[in-house]
Amino acid sequence: MNSHPKRLVPILLAGLMAGMPNAFALEAGAVGARLKEVLSRQKIELDYDSATLEGSDVTLEGVTLKSAEAGESLPLGTLVLEDVREREDGSYRIETVELESFKHQKDGITVSMTDLAVSGLVLPPDVSDDPFGGFLRFDRMEAARLDVTNADGPIATAENLYSNSAVSADKQTIDMNGAIGSFWLDLGVMLEGEKALRTVEALGYQEVTGSAVMEGNWRASDGRVTLSRYEAAIDSAGTLILMLDLAGYTPEFFRQLEESGDDPMRGMAMLGMQQLTFHGASVRFVDDGLAEKGLAHAAQEQGSSPEDIVSQVKAAIPQQLSSFLGDELAGQIAEAVGTFLESPGSIEISAKPASPLPFAILMGAAMVSPEMLAKQIGLSVVANE
Repeated sequence: MNSHPKRLVPILLAGLMAGMPNAFALEAGAVGARLKEVLSRQKIELDYDSATLEGSDVTLEGVTLKSAEAGESLPLGTLVLEDVREREDGSYRIETVELESFKHQKDGITVSMTDLAVSGLVLPPDVSDDPFGGFLRFDRMEAARLDVTNADGPIATAENLYSNSAVSADKQTIDMNGAIGSFWLDLGVMLEGEKALRTVEALGYQEVTGSAVMEGNWRASDGRVTLSRYEAAIDSAGTLILMLDLAGYTPEFFRQLEESGDDPMRGMAMLGMQQLTFHGASVRFVDDGLAEKGLAHAAQEQGSSPEDIVSQVKAAIPQQLSSFLGDELAGQIAEAVGTFLESPGSIEISAKPASPLPFAILMGAAMVSPEMLAKQIGLSVVANE
């Protein structure tokens, strides 16, 4: 009988160990190494001096980030990965990563951000075997404010920036959405060229304010990328709305692109011709004052009236486009542009082929005949619809 309590000891210990949070089994170095590997797939080089574990938090000291484009390391100091958990599939989930602020200076330009936070960051167990190809996955990324300045002062600001993402139930698709709550741009500083500067000054757009939103998804299995909504609204000017639907951006495509050498644009062009397909796209502009100001400025420059400018544009479009796009489409474009300029509402250019078209076919059609290409992609232009 006295031996029974002794026999219960290992059983109780096993039960206690099983009930402990899996964070106790974490190794800080392993988490840091995994984060470094995942970021490397995003072309971001992470370095740190040390990694320590306290409870379920991993602290990285002496952190620096370096992107392939920037070419310089950005010191971040201490980075705390809060509430790190290892999941059943071997991936790590980091509940929160916060950075109060950071600042980067290069070529006289200073970029600073405040209250940057990432929540629900997932680090797959094997980046090379990840179904999403090591694509950075998180529940939410946000920043309170972004500032860009030069020696003379502010150039651009943005507030309430965020991006959300979620993996579908079948583990095939990543859904994404994001927004910039508000932004301000000093076009008088950002634009180059005397003519461009004179134009924005005449239109009253030296400084502009606005907001932006986007929604889309990516299916890794066939590389289907759908930008279902992208809207950039400029106050007292208008809203630009884009939609795009392509396929072929698979993890394998990205892997081949990485191996294509030091010229990513050339690699993108070659691989894109071979593997990407076009499903559709559209560009829509909803006017909020830009058209009227633009017509008035053009009329003043030519010493005529806005009505004369509209008549000139309607007459010029068929003359310039008929030989490339055919009389029917050129006439449609002239009618749409004329309708929009006479009564500014909206104008939309869309392309929707009857069936998905490989980029190689599109390029071939463009070389043979722009009119053939326009018909293949179902190009159309409409106004005020």
